[in-house]
Amino acid sequence: MSVHKTAIVSAEAQVSPQASIGPFCVITGKVTVGARTVIESHARIGSDYGEVVIGEDNHIQASAALGGPPQDWSYRDTGTRLEIGAHNRIGECATINLGTAKGGGVTRVGNHSFLMAYCHVGHDCQIGDRVVLTNLVQLGGHVVVEDHVMIGGLAAATQFVRLGRLSFLTAGAIANKDIPPYTIAEGQPAVSRATNKIGLKRAGYSAEQIREIDRAVRILLDRSATVASAASRVVALGPPNDAVAHLLEFASGSKRGIARP
Repeated sequence: MSVHKTAIVSAEAQVSPQASIGPFCVITGKVTVGARTVIESHARIGSDYGEVVIGEDNHIQASAALGGPPQDWSYRDTGTRLEIGAHNRIGECATINLGTAKGGGVTRVGNHSFLMAYCHVGHDCQIGDRVVLTNLVQLGGHVVVEDHVMIGGLAAATQFVRLGRLSFLTAGAIANKDIPPYTIAEGQPAVSRATNKIGLKRAGYSAEQIREIDRAVRILLDRSATVASAASRVVALGPPNDAVAHLLEFASGSKRGIARP
């Protein structure tokens, strides 16, 4: 284990012998750091309010603050958690808060994701795998970001919003409704404008799958129909592939409404 002589590491912390802790880091309370995770200088990880679990092969850059108490006036909990998976990169000055008991108790970041400089991930957020949050993205509490989502710089999502798999929220957008999977959303407030065909192609979807998804997205985003009737129209076209089935399930389960133009 490489721990710089100026770092302060709690006696409660469990740090892998293969991890690296840089200069002037402060690790407080119950913190677990996995093998080959590198924590650069001046990072602050953990607090007296809960537990932080960081997996293997992560790169946490200078001055990140992970596992502090939620920015919630009503927060009085102890024993809540922040869980970060493996192979993530967390940029300079990024902040990720603990969960709350009323929100499930855990804020979670999956695997192979990149949270760039000055991002904020609020309490009880659930971030999937291979997600990219560009500089200064701000996520309110309880936001769900599914796998392979990309969010442009200076964009934001308000509390309880969901961003569906392989969606793209463009720079400067503000989402206050759910962004359907496989769509590109823009604006303030953000609305889905088109199918994320480039993202789908890069993710390995076939031309036929992309055509089916695009057809379903176009029907779903038609505001002349309710979401339920649009979903019925999609199903009437034939058995949906797995991606279309996920799109329909996401839309039908939306509590905030989906962001249609």
